[in-house]
Amino acid sequence: MDNVQNIVDMRDAFFDELHHIIAKDKNTVILTADHGAFGLKKIEEAYPEQYINVGIAEQALISVAAGLAKCGKKVYVYAINNFVSLRVLEQINIDLCAMNLDVNIIGVGAGFTYSTDGPTHQGVQDLSAMINLPNLQVYNVTDDISTKKLAELSYKQSGPKYFRIEKGKLPRIYVDNDDISIGHKIINERQANNVIISSGFMTQKIVNVLQSLEQDNINLAHMDIFRINPLPIEDILKFTKNKNVIVVEENIKSGGIAEKIFCLLKENNHTKNVLSIALENKFYFSFGDREMLHKIANIDESSIIKKIKSFIH
Repeated sequence: MDNVQNIVDMRDAFFDELHHIIAKDKNTVILTADHGAFGLKKIEEAYPEQYINVGIAEQALISVAAGLAKCGKKVYVYAINNFVSLRVLEQINIDLCAMNLDVNIIGVGAGFTYSTDGPTHQGVQDLSAMINLPNLQVYNVTDDISTKKLAELSYKQSGPKYFRIEKGKLPRIYVDNDDISIGHKIINERQANNVIISSGFMTQKIVNVLQSLEQDNINLAHMDIFRINPLPIEDILKFTKNKNVIVVEENIKSGGIAEKIFCLLKENNHTKNVLSIALENKFYFSFGDREMLHKIANIDESSIIKKIKSFIH
């Protein structure tokens, strides 16, 4: 595993790559309703004519982005996760998705990233909303390498896209030669009757969970999925064929990743057992670090291990 000193904050990993894109292409612009990111500040200082801060007006942020995209600009927008997803859902749906405009939405603060700020900042419902919008590509990234690679991909691909990004540094799951275009990575390909699919921050937890389970001679194959919409359908079906399937996410169960995958499996005559490990559809008013909220929500490592053991026995 890489030394933590080599790992980049995931937010800055995206902005560092975007800095290179903006430097090469004067037709690329970034709009923001926030100014807290160091990488974003560098873009503002170097290319002020390609940087627009609309203030705390996220609905206007999306509508202005749509107008610029209609004028032929390559557009990126940035704000805290909830403020650039749930608060602006109608604008994304009508202004961007209905016209299939080339706008890249960067939402920072996935899941319980902003754990001490309460439900206003907890990004635990956004995936359920965003993955059900027509034409919107949705990505839930895992580490700084996958974040950088997806920033590169965002420039090459057209259409509306939503990137759900962590704030901070996480251990690396991906390496430079991983093919990011396939939408997933099989982290553990062992032959087993049970497989687990995780996404984003929860992939980090599942790596640790599976190491603990191996000590009890419990082995599962493991896939990280970061492209949530559209799903890498054929690869998921191949990975889960004739297997019991567990899906883990830091999002509410209703309308989330597990429901989307389980519907896919049902449509393809999957007959084995399935288990969703996710958040209940409720508000979390407790204040503390992320791990404390995970314990309250029963998605901490200990709770996940208990649920997996109960499921497979």
